[in-house]
Amino acid sequence: MTTAGETSVPTTTGPLDEVHREQSARLVDHLVDHGPATRSELAAATGLGRGAIAGLTSRLLDAGVLRPEAADAAGDHRTAPLTLAAADHVLVTAHLGPDDAVATIASLGGDELARFTAPLRPDPSLADTPVADPSPLELLAVVLGRAIARAERAERRIADVTVLVDGAVAGTPSIVLTDDRLGVEPVDVLGELRARTPGLAEIEGELPVPIALVPAAVAAASVELGGLVSRDLFYLAGDTGIVAAAVVDGRPMRGAHGLAATFAHLPIVPGGVRCACGQRGCLATVASPEIVLKRAGLTGFAAANGRRAALEELVALVDAADDRARWSWLDAALWIGRSLQLVAPTLDPAYIVVGGYWAALVGDIETAFRDNRPTVGGGALESIPTIIASQHGGEAAVAGARRQARERLVSEPLLLAG
Repeated sequence: MTTAGETSVPTTTGPLDEVHREQSARLVDHLVDHGPATRSELAAATGLGRGAIAGLTSRLLDAGVLRPEAADAAGDHRTAPLTLAAADHVLVTAHLGPDDAVATIASLGGDELARFTAPLRPDPSLADTPVADPSPLELLAVVLGRAIARAERAERRIADVTVLVDGAVAGTPSIVLTDDRLGVEPVDVLGELRARTPGLAEIEGELPVPIALVPAAVAAASVELGGLVSRDLFYLAGDTGIVAAAVVDGRPMRGAHGLAATFAHLPIVPGGVRCACGQRGCLATVASPEIVLKRAGLTGFAAANGRRAALEELVALVDAADDRARWSWLDAALWIGRSLQLVAPTLDPAYIVVGGYWAALVGDIETAFRDNRPTVGGGALESIPTIIASQHGGEAAVAGARRQARERLVSEPLLLAG
């Protein structure tokens, strides 16, 4: 018997139906954020009735998703706080940053527990004999292997592995296209990592969900949504290469072939130079970080101090009105703005979110964009869409990847059975 307005919950060990899955997800989500809770606390936090909570917790206890933290003085588990059986499971995220291959370990709630890095261009002076630099994929495999080994030493089961890439992700199985560090030709990134990463093949079969291969811009866009009213945005950044993602009604737009929002390869410059992709005049040929730093005279600085430091120096020089840096950046901003003039009326996003080092210079991008806006309707179109700087900086993609991993797991609560 159930109270009016409540839903009974079966005590079988079969799959949850849609209603009970959503209710269970709310319950599990609360436990991820706040830790152990009594049934009364869960009812208050989730808005579910006590009858519903009693049925859900019974079902999730039977399935091994929850466990009582301790019995009360009378040995009664019914009033004891409940905790996730998978509370100590971790999320592993790997990606190629501006200067390093990076892998992190985080809790289910997204708190970072460990980070491993390997420089993409090791200092040749440290080598006894000249050797070819390891490829980015080799270095990514190294740090991913270190993260897996650390989790195993700490006896922390891995619940999710996400690999972030700059390029587009397409096909089944997924491959990567048009990635500046990996090349414009298709690359089986996960296949390469399986072959190179110690321990990856062993844990893959035990993961609750398959390894995720995600465009970094898509992950970054997902975390930016958290502070916005609208669920429609276009995200772009230019630190490691030019990356972008379109989000419609809260979901990333992939396109029929996985190539939606390949912003770097819009052929925007008439009669421009040949791009590595084969087209002429791509945005990448006039606004990539390598091009902007070279024109600003910062190539040597980048080689000595790393790309991230060089981009910070570029922003400082632009702010200081250094002629060469300002000229280099404003030329890039002009073409970024013109590319957005094509994207904005095509997708009609509520927001354009600018990330990476471009966020510090968003005003110049907006000026270039607004310079050629339609004036019909009393100028109503001139002010849309809203252009804002990223709220999450260089860690947006990693934060977004962790959030997406959590959502994948929580949306199917039975995946978190201990």
